[in-house]
Amino acid sequence: MKSSRTSARLALFVAAVILAPRSFASESSNLTELASGWRMTSAKNVTGNDAAISEPGYDASRWYPVKHMPATVLQILEENGVYKNLYYGMNLATPGDLWKQDWWYRTTFVAPPGREVYSLIFKGINYRADIWLNGHKVANRAAVVGMYDAFEFNVTEFIQAGRPNGLAVKVTPEQSLGGENGIELGDSWLDWINWKYLGYHDPEKHLDISFVPDRNAGVWKRVFLSSTGAVTIRNPYVTTDLPLPATSPASLSVYCDLTNKTSKPLAGTLYGEISRPGKATIKFQRDIQLVRNGRQEIAFGPADYSQLSVADPDLWWPYRWGKPNLYQLKLSFKAKDSDEMSDSTAIEFGIRKITQRRDSDNSFPEIGNGGNFYLQVNGRDYLVRGGVYSPDLLFRNDPERDANIMRYAKDLGLNLIRWELKIADDTMLERADREGMPVMLGWMCCAQWEHWELWNAEDQWVARASLRARIRELRSHPAVVLWASGSDGLPPDPVLNDYHQILSELHWQNAVVDTVSHVNRSWSGIHMAGPYVWRPPYYWFSDKYGPARGSSAEEGDNETIPPLESLKKFIPSDKLWPINENWYFHSGANEGNNTLENIQRVIGKRYGASSSVEEFSRKAQLAHYEDVRAQYETYATHWANRKMMVHWMMNNPWPSFFGHLFDDYFKQGGGYFGAKKALRPVHIVWDYYATGDRSKAKFYVTNQTPEILDHVSVIVEFYNLDSSRKYFREIKDFSVKPNTSSEAVTVARIPGLSSTYFVRCLLRNANAAILAENVYWGSTMDDDLGETKNDEQFKTTLAKWADMSALITMLRSDVAVSGDVSGANGESVAKIVLTNRSNRVAFFLRAEVTKGADGEEVLPITYDDNYMTVFPHEVRTIVAKFATSALGSAPGALRIEGYNTPKKVAPLSR
Repeated sequence: MKSSRTSARLALFVAAVILAPRSFASESSNLTELASGWRMTSAKNVTGNDAAISEPGYDASRWYPVKHMPATVLQILEENGVYKNLYYGMNLATPGDLWKQDWWYRTTFVAPPGREVYSLIFKGINYRADIWLNGHKVANRAAVVGMYDAFEFNVTEFIQAGRPNGLAVKVTPEQSLGGENGIELGDSWLDWINWKYLGYHDPEKHLDISFVPDRNAGVWKRVFLSSTGAVTIRNPYVTTDLPLPATSPASLSVYCDLTNKTSKPLAGTLYGEISRPGKATIKFQRDIQLVRNGRQEIAFGPADYSQLSVADPDLWWPYRWGKPNLYQLKLSFKAKDSDEMSDSTAIEFGIRKITQRRDSDNSFPEIGNGGNFYLQVNGRDYLVRGGVYSPDLLFRNDPERDANIMRYAKDLGLNLIRWELKIADDTMLERADREGMPVMLGWMCCAQWEHWELWNAEDQWVARASLRARIRELRSHPAVVLWASGSDGLPPDPVLNDYHQILSELHWQNAVVDTVSHVNRSWSGIHMAGPYVWRPPYYWFSDKYGPARGSSAEEGDNETIPPLESLKKFIPSDKLWPINENWYFHSGANEGNNTLENIQRVIGKRYGASSSVEEFSRKAQLAHYEDVRAQYETYATHWANRKMMVHWMMNNPWPSFFGHLFDDYFKQGGGYFGAKKALRPVHIVWDYYATGDRSKAKFYVTNQTPEILDHVSVIVEFYNLDSSRKYFREIKDFSVKPNTSSEAVTVARIPGLSSTYFVRCLLRNANAAILAENVYWGSTMDDDLGETKNDEQFKTTLAKWADMSALITMLRSDVAVSGDVSGANGESVAKIVLTNRSNRVAFFLRAEVTKGADGEEVLPITYDDNYMTVFPHEVRTIVAKFATSALGSAPGALRIEGYNTPKKVAPLSR
């Protein structure tokens, strides 16, 4: 997102538009997305009869035009200039309580003539609504309720085929304040935003509910018009099974729902076809009898249709293991004695098998017994190292943003993305299918979805209807591998039993856990013990602290400082330093997180006091790099008791200090490149003297590839801060099996090291080419968290702190920078060469491609490495990739700056 948004009123739409068909989760030529021509206004601005608003000739020209649907209320208001630059400073607090009023959405459309049945499909409305068409009430707010439910209405009797139709939706936002006036099952940003400023905050009642001013109200998912014959096809789905450990033949079962929308029984034939380029097409069909106004699930299985047993299938694999191969299912229904198809639909699916397991680790019984949860994909153990995804804070429908998020996730090397509710448009899931990125989803923790004791009768049925709607949407996506029925909490038995029944009825074929926390009456093998703040790197390796091992769906640092360039985009210039309320406004909500208390302590204790925002941000990148790197590294070096780690979080919903690996502007900080280093398929790791009496350090080689790593050399070096080498050791002809790690060498404490020192690890192949390089900075004064009772989820207080403050005293290095750029098909590739011409280590160098000399960094962008340390008289070459259009009219340039290397700029030659 940009730090400022130019608001512009759209040109007035014509009174009615004929819309081209557009696909959603399943493709159909009979579906038309109602994506344009919409307008919105507050119900306070509307007088007269509600029915009249949906008349085709109603004058809504003074309403706010909607740039593109779907869109929430506050998004539309900002795009129309009512509120400006909401993510800058404290502007997001200015709209006030928009959620306390109703909002009208309205559009007109032409329905295609010549069809028997017309239906309106709403994929999501937040929170409840009255729906009107051509002056007729289609549904009221007692029926249209629930942010995560979906709705379909037969409007044949009201439609005006071939002529303009008026559609009006009166939206009532979520009104309840949990603990005061009941519950409504919308969504919550919980501690992701600071409820002191955004939402409802009552310190006397200890009631804190975070939300944006409109509570994300509106028609927030897509709207479709379905125009068919008498019978509709809905919810197409293919389950796939493999005879593991073999992967052939695959057994396919095909499901869909047929609905006869007429008042008389009807007979016809359902035709199916499965295809993939290079594979023989599979065809099947069945004659069907449908009762009047009835829905029937139809199933095809290999027991009755032998062609659904598929020999030598092209499997769907996670992107790091192979190709995410997709097949297409087409279904069509033709009524008896009819010349036309009543309805048709198509989806893509993947052939794969997801299995869930528990290991035998019971080393921390206070967290849980029965072993840690883990996944297998197509019969192979799947070590999860993922991150938590967030859509935009206003739920903007932005496929380009999601494309860049996916690009960064794969550039990092993440192999799973988690949604904690916030399941917005399907395009992100479709992208995950195509790109081979496994996905975990589930209900949101702590707020509405886990206050079961406050649910009334409406909430009970909304919860179950919402689960049905979400599972029907999710189940056809091969990328979706895991559903969590609870987050921090475990649903009570009546709710949980119904959840299980719904999953069974809908043929859910993936992993499912009842909770992702260990503090409940039963345990699914995933703990939620944090930490949610910074930890010293040794913590992750020590095996002393339970949260640092096992399987975790979330752990990270809720206090993450973006690089300075990003800070300047959302914090006013006169509020950049010292840290103040403008910073807190963009922080998380929990105590300590809401004032950035912990990260300030960490930086001050380990790196020394900061006198400016420039110094503070620079030191923060060091702290984030070392913490996140160690976190991901240990989940590769210790498979025996570390099966799943999902970083909290991968990205933010807005410019924020809440945990992230890259910020809302797609600028990467220290945490990003620390994670990227740790997630390399072949890697070499130092454990910070973490185990036992801390007298010996272990060095590991990790091999997360399907091939043996053979005949490599392992090199370990220790350097003083003055760049003198104090230790060297080489282990030759070392081998590591596929998808595992191995301890390569142990090193005792090195006498005579400077108080702050460097550890350099190298991995070379038989030809001496570097396969991996990893540079650490350490202190002769060890970090020590102390007793396990000090391992508090939201607090960083060490018994003893490492002292890295001497880094600021490093003598300057002299690094030359040069580079060239080439481009094709809209993408530019820059090669950046860094040459250390001095006798000193050049520490923590950041290289950037910029818009002109010393301009802003080109974003989004990927680098194959960054925040590098270049040793004396060595040369490093890195590659950056970015969209050529991101440069705009500016010439490309380079900028480097390091901890002891002054800023330099250079042209980027072609």
